[in-house]
Amino acid sequence: MAKDEIIGVVTDPGSSLTPEAARRKGVLLLDPTAPLEPQYRRLLEHFDRLLSLHASPELCPMHDAAAQAAAGLADRVRVVDTRLGSAGLGAAALRAAEWIAHGADEKETLREIERLAHEGRFFLLTHDLSQLVENRMLPPLVGRFGQALGHWALIGLEKGRFQAPRPVRDAKLLSTIAGLLKRRYGPLRLRVRATFGDLPDEVRGRLKEALARELHLEAGTLAPMDPVARMRVGDHALAVFAYPV
Repeated sequence: MAKDEIIGVVTDPGSSLTPEAARRKGVLLLDPTAPLEPQYRRLLEHFDRLLSLHASPELCPMHDAAAQAAAGLADRVRVVDTRLGSAGLGAAALRAAEWIAHGADEKETLREIERLAHEGRFFLLTHDLSQLVENRMLPPLVGRFGQALGHWALIGLEKGRFQAPRPVRDAKLLSTIAGLLKRRYGPLRLRVRATFGDLPDEVRGRLKEALARELHLEAGTLAPMDPVARMRVGDHALAVFAYPV
């Protein structure tokens, strides 16, 4: 692999990156409603190789569709299971584009994405587990248990799979998120990316304040969750991903 190869970073709308935000940061977005192989071929007219980053196959079928589309282009397209989703996938794509822009090669960039996924923490918070159960991301029994609690459900993601939810009272939602990250990372400098569904402006504002107050933030981003992601996890959801820089 030549050091001076031009590498493009590709992801899909499940990253919750808008076309404008992706373009500004040097990330290319696939259109999941159109055939993927022709999209890869068009991009390869401008790049020597592509890194195509996607959510865990346990969370979204896009990875497997991308792998199938790239099968005939395997020497030029590497499809990567980030083992993340939503806010985490967006963070991984942005980090990959950042590293490549600073001169990293493919192997160096992949090692950084692996570190980000290993050292980072992803949380999904939702009022309604029914979509997660319907999409087979949680077992039915867990879904019924969560609904019976009547609180927010906080769900961690480990190795691409959602873990058992834990209940969080409305009043403790923001302090719980900030507290979990503070205990995990202490004084380390962090980047945090959060994506949200139907979350009131006032709650979003307080989330920003809580994270800025409790954590050593290098950067923080709060963005709307992609409609496809909302269909899979529910409208009343908040995804948070943090990783040390």
